[in-house]
Amino acid sequence: MNKRASLGEIWRVTRGLIRPVRGRYLGAAAAVIGSTLITLAGPALVRYAVDSGISKHARGPLDAAAVAILCLAAAKPFVVRAQTLMAATAGERFLGSLRTAAFDKLQALPLGFFERERAGVLLSRLTSDVQSLTEFIREALIEVVGSGLQIALTVVALVILSPTLAAVSLVALPILIASSWTFHHSAGRVYHAIRDRVAETLTALQEGLAGVRVVQAFRRERRTLEAYNPRSQAQVHAWRRASFVNIRLFTMIPLAQTVALLAVLLVAASMYRHGSISTGTIAAYVLYLVQLFDPIARFSEWLGEFRQGLAALGKIVGLLQTPNAIVERPGAVELPGSGALALHDVTFGYDGERPVVHGVTLELEAGEHVALVGATGAGKSTLAKLLTRQYDPQRGEITFGGVDLRQATLQSLRRRIVMLPQEGHLFSGTIADNVRLADPDASDEQVVRALNRIGARERFESLPEGLETDVQTRGLRLSAGERQLVGIARVALADPAVIVLDEATSSLDPATEAAVERALAAVAAGRTVVTIAHRLSTAERADRVVVMEHGRAVEVASHEELVEQGERYAKLWASWQAGLELTA
Repeated sequence: MNKRASLGEIWRVTRGLIRPVRGRYLGAAAAVIGSTLITLAGPALVRYAVDSGISKHARGPLDAAAVAILCLAAAKPFVVRAQTLMAATAGERFLGSLRTAAFDKLQALPLGFFERERAGVLLSRLTSDVQSLTEFIREALIEVVGSGLQIALTVVALVILSPTLAAVSLVALPILIASSWTFHHSAGRVYHAIRDRVAETLTALQEGLAGVRVVQAFRRERRTLEAYNPRSQAQVHAWRRASFVNIRLFTMIPLAQTVALLAVLLVAASMYRHGSISTGTIAAYVLYLVQLFDPIARFSEWLGEFRQGLAALGKIVGLLQTPNAIVERPGAVELPGSGALALHDVTFGYDGERPVVHGVTLELEAGEHVALVGATGAGKSTLAKLLTRQYDPQRGEITFGGVDLRQATLQSLRRRIVMLPQEGHLFSGTIADNVRLADPDASDEQVVRALNRIGARERFESLPEGLETDVQTRGLRLSAGERQLVGIARVALADPAVIVLDEATSSLDPATEAAVERALAAVAAGRTVVTIAHRLSTAERADRVVVMEHGRAVEVASHEELVEQGERYAKLWASWQAGLELTA
């Protein structure tokens, strides 16, 4: 996630997003050119007024110059307004497309990506990094182009007016080169550092707010603040370093301007005494010289915004370029509606080197209930992730109805094989909306039917607002058992062929646990079910039990057969029974 995209990669990714607003950017560029030409016309008109009007005591040239200057001054606000509106509109539309593309990318990435990355860093990509692009996209991009154009045309005007004075003006060049080199040598590094520090701060903030109940329960507010402060201070220091980089540049530009003006005035005075330059030319030259340093200062200022925006854009493009580990292959086929779920010599490791699952071969018949048991770290959860294709095996294959999951369309895979996590996550919205997450097109009748099927309809309809009850963020208005019932209702609405279940009833009270167990039994009827069993009472009810140990399926049989064998499972069962007797 800390990948930083190169300029070429940034352009390849963003040019598709820029294409729809290209016309507005071109219009803004045309307005910039018009505004620059208006600015450059001023000193030329002053020269004409001085040499043709004041020096010759002629009123006509003075009037003509005055009218021209007045008309240009009146036109410039409209040109600048058009430039600002077109650039701002194009920028906002581009940023909207960029946010959508980044969020769409995040949703397409496999769960393994989110297990590696911190939520705060991901959040900063779509909030802080995109926000920092606002000035860059809306103003800096146009201003950099406008300032660069003004600098180039002003230099041409200076050379045309007086090559001698233009040569004299180069006395300020070493100062500008030294300050600019120092700025650009440091700017990229400090602005990338700012983006990293912002991500770290948001991570600490997100974790602190998400776990506020635990923090308050154990009175760890001070410790959490102590963990947050260093990251906040690091962000402050990063901005301070950026300020010092800017200060070194902006204090040198006035110095360069002063040196150039003094040198030009001294030489111009000598040239005027020798009759080699007119008063109007000197006035125009000085005005152009003053105008030259103004865009240089603005160019450098906006270039800082440009570098900061480019740093943020590089971070976002790095996210957009994150490879999808799970992709739909060309010519993918639909999974059949039913069939056996089989693993053939499946091996997988998260880092590609140390396998977490070793050579597992197992076949589950349609409608069979299989329980996975074993110690923590035995490979149960990893095997469940492979069955739902959150990861692909590095060796071997997993098939459903004879079709390799890697050859199936992702849509049919998600429809046929559904995972019910240990804790059902609810989104803000109504109960009906949360159930409908499994099928956005489902009617109200289908939602009610799904709830009725698992025996939860009356429970939710008894609430003051019934199925239209707003559960709020993460379902805080519902109990843990009710949140699980909503999750089970989603499965009932999805109507999959295979359910991979992470058992999660051990923390519920007996009455709620019984309701959840009945709901699970109802939704599992007639389907293939794979349960990560944390309690052996669940394994006892399964058709077969798979005992996992160090990533291997070491025992596979029914509960009764494994107890009779007297080996690993039998020892686990005896220990479980002994624990029940002690708590009885």
